[in-house]
Amino acid sequence: MVSMKVVKGFLNVIKTLEKIALIILFIIIVITTFLQVIGRYTPLPFSGVFEELATFSFVWATMIGAGTCVREGGHMTMDFVVSYLPKSRKIFVKLASDIVGALVGFGIIRAAKMLIPRVKRAGMLSGSLRLPLWIQNLAVPVGASLILLWSVVNIVEDIHTIIRGERLPDPPADAVKED
Repeated sequence: MVSMKVVKGFLNVIKTLEKIALIILFIIIVITTFLQVIGRYTPLPFSGVFEELATFSFVWATMIGAGTCVREGGHMTMDFVVSYLPKSRKIFVKLASDIVGALVGFGIIRAAKMLIPRVKRAGMLSGSLRLPLWIQNLAVPVGASLILLWSVVNIVEDIHTIIRGERLPDPPADAVKED
């Protein structure tokens, strides 16, 4: 049996890798987009390469960011409906939302499992960098795996909260918007 300490250590490594990857990708996006804009007004010969690097990085950042969003509880829910529920019932809506997130992650992984080999067999290459497009498409199952992982972690935490009879904490005061 794997101890909780090992599991938490593994999850912390994943969190750290997500943060590092997102920081690196955002730096690449900013620099390559800046250089691409400069290339529009100068005879810089590589502006297409910069645009493509920014696009590749943006796709990867979006998919990794989707997993991070699930981990942080930033995915979209119907807060309007949930706000009218008693506090004791909100955890069940969160659990249902996390189950849907896990199913979506699993479905995306299955679809990508069929798509990526086709793109790889077709030998499709990007326009400027001539990189195989399956590398860009690989961001989809990676992001979906993160969505699935963090959804499952959230489901386990939700079940523990239900078993212990706890309620979800109130949102921070600065997060509540008043009209």
